[in-house]
Amino acid sequence: MAQAFEFLVETKIRDGTSTSEARRLAAIELGGVEQLKEEIREVRAGYNLEALFRDVRFGLRMLLKTPGFTVVAVATLGLSIGANTAIFSLVNGVLLRPLPFPDAERIIYIEGKNPAAGISQSNISFLDFTDWSQQTDLFASTAAYWTGEAHLGADGAEPERVPRAGVTTGFFSVLGVQPVLGRTFVPEDDKGWPQTVAIISHGLWKRRFGSDPAIVGKQVQMSSMPLTIIGVMPPGFEYPEQTQIWVTSAVNLRDEPRDNRVWSAIARLNAGIDLKQAQTRLSAINAQLDKQFHETNKDWDVFLSTLQERLVREVKPSLLALLGAVGFVLLIACANVANLLLARSATRQKEIAIRAAMGASRSRVLRQMLTESILLSAIGGVSGLVLSIWLTDVLMAMLPEGAPRIEQVGIDYRVLTFALGVSALTGILFGIVPALQASKLDVTSALKEGGRSGEGHRRTSARSLLLIGEVALSLTLLVGAGLLIQSFLRLQEVRPGFNAHNVLTAHLSLQGPKYKKDQQYVEFFRQLNERLEAEPGVQAVGGSVNLPLEVTGYAIGRGFIPEGRPLTVEESKEAMFTTITGDYFRALQIPLVSGRFFEPRDNADGPKVVIINETTAKRHFGSPTAAIGKRLSIWAPFRGHNETFMREIVGVVGDTKTGSLTGEGDMQIYVPHTQDSQWNFMGLVIRIAGDPAAFARTLRREVQALDQDQPIYNVHTYDDVVMNSLGTRRVSMQLFTVFGCAALFLSAVGIYGVMAYSVTQRTQEIGIRMALGAQKSDILRLVVRQGMTLALIGVIAGLAGAFALTRVIANLLFRVGASDPLTFIAISLLLIFVSLIACYLPARRAARLNPTVALAEN
Repeated sequence: MAQAFEFLVETKIRDGTSTSEARRLAAIELGGVEQLKEEIREVRAGYNLEALFRDVRFGLRMLLKTPGFTVVAVATLGLSIGANTAIFSLVNGVLLRPLPFPDAERIIYIEGKNPAAGISQSNISFLDFTDWSQQTDLFASTAAYWTGEAHLGADGAEPERVPRAGVTTGFFSVLGVQPVLGRTFVPEDDKGWPQTVAIISHGLWKRRFGSDPAIVGKQVQMSSMPLTIIGVMPPGFEYPEQTQIWVTSAVNLRDEPRDNRVWSAIARLNAGIDLKQAQTRLSAINAQLDKQFHETNKDWDVFLSTLQERLVREVKPSLLALLGAVGFVLLIACANVANLLLARSATRQKEIAIRAAMGASRSRVLRQMLTESILLSAIGGVSGLVLSIWLTDVLMAMLPEGAPRIEQVGIDYRVLTFALGVSALTGILFGIVPALQASKLDVTSALKEGGRSGEGHRRTSARSLLLIGEVALSLTLLVGAGLLIQSFLRLQEVRPGFNAHNVLTAHLSLQGPKYKKDQQYVEFFRQLNERLEAEPGVQAVGGSVNLPLEVTGYAIGRGFIPEGRPLTVEESKEAMFTTITGDYFRALQIPLVSGRFFEPRDNADGPKVVIINETTAKRHFGSPTAAIGKRLSIWAPFRGHNETFMREIVGVVGDTKTGSLTGEGDMQIYVPHTQDSQWNFMGLVIRIAGDPAAFARTLRREVQALDQDQPIYNVHTYDDVVMNSLGTRRVSMQLFTVFGCAALFLSAVGIYGVMAYSVTQRTQEIGIRMALGAQKSDILRLVVRQGMTLALIGVIAGLAGAFALTRVIANLLFRVGASDPLTFIAISLLLIFVSLIACYLPARRAARLNPTVALAEN
């Protein structure tokens, strides 16, 4: 290379150029020596890997050289990446991870719907299900099932209440699951009631039977009936609803009413059949069933969804909204770190200028800066991944009881890939702008000014844009949090129609051969009520088949027809139906609006009576007072119990929330257990003067005094029930609030950092202004105006973004509009106030500068 240079110089001298000019022109023509060396090295094999290692080593040295910057940046990134990974772990386990069944996407869930009656989701009729299965070639296999509870006893052990499912023989075929021991059901097993064989879960086999390998063929007592165990399912299989024991469906087609909509159904689609085709074909069959069985099938249709979609339907909107919210936090963190890097790169101008002067190309500088950024994000990503393990446990503890698929939540390859991808993307996002700014450095100016060059318009603009973005994202997130907080507060103000305080609830189900007659159910609950009422501190005891907020897990609907109207399906008015026992209304303090409560005279031998709620009275009888003495017929046969007689309305009570606090008031009808004795299960409610939770032991003792084999289950205080009904909304509100506060803090720190750095860079300018007569108040206004201008632009941009993005969480809101002006104004003012404080602090420091000292610094 030296020889080439000297040869070129001699050539130019011979052409008449002076020696100094010839050397200058030769240097320009050949390029810098160091630059040429760098180009030659880049051609050498293995150079890229060697350069990468060199960049990483240099990057680590630079990070260790500035520990304060490194700690702040890693902490910011670690927290944001950890939060993102934890939320993604939930989304992955609940929404993304496929069901553990072969070809799970072909398994569908079949629901009933009746838009004309206002029913969007319902169980189905077994006879309708049979018609769908037989009249189409859509399905490879189908299955219907019901769910419930069972008393399980074996080898003298204490009876245990376990979730049970009655399934048709195709159930396990639809899901594609085979037992680890024994076999599944065959048609010959389903001999009607009572069942004779059962399959148990792996967990029950391990816990109750000590993993006995010879369990197949042994008998157990289920609800005092002998059952032979024929199979054990694989670990983790507990569909539906954490089922521990499966029995045959025991359906009797000759006696099964067509309008007995208590069944659930699943099916496996044939290859080549999609969900839309199946929906169209089944709707056509339902139209024919409506004509053929008009009284029971009027306006009934089906709604199909994949099984996975059905399982996660209620939580999917909340999880996706949370993932978006925590993503905003990550973007704000990236903007903060990018601003830190821009400030840091300004202090490294001389270093970068020297590297460029020695021959480093722009791409080489860009690569070095990006390497440092990605290295920083990698350290933050590792710390975030470790933090996410703890955060995931915290989130799991916050989830409401019964949240779907939480057993699938954990660290898997998807979560690790997400964490890796987020870390890499984060490094690029916050590193690209500072790296580009550094690579565009004016070498001559930087070297002349000794590394203390001015800000530069591009760098100032970049920081300003990042700051505006931070404020806009923060406002959008804070508006979402504000809307959810308002929604939750209004939800807590909802009057459920009863007083949940100081009430204990528990479930009882009387099963087995000792209860052969319906009257025995009535007698058991009567005696239990008397024993409990005799206990100190007990104020009232009652029971209901349908407790408010669906505590019993049942939502039984019946039609009714006011006296004088034809007994036809067209005249039937749908209402929530429940049978009650004891002092139910007083136990829950449901107010009496008109008439009376049930009394001892309302027994099986007395006149048939009914109590309705206020909504029913106003809608169909004019008023609560006018409804008293009127009569109606309950129009819905159930397993042969068909009421064709009239019941007299003796009372009107206040409305209660039957399904959820967000639901509208339903029509409700109540009948006494003494006149509707078919029900063997009850949800008990006990009002106690003291702590209701402490009464659980007394309740168990009194139940076992009447029947030592009778377990109680689902024992809770009613306050806990109400809080659990708010579970998903409460978690969404809490996490949005946490993310919003984090965004607000990061934005405040970002504004303060930018303005503080601006003051530092403008020290000479401020000194000159003060030397020329500017007052402290002038300097204060100057700095505050600069920062607040950026903040206000961010607020305006954030309002536009919030207006669009809050539609995403509209279905999570309750009695609050997605564009609620009060929330938008309040959050904007809050962010402006915080921004003002963040601007004022560095502005006050600027106003206190000594102009002599400020000028001497430069």
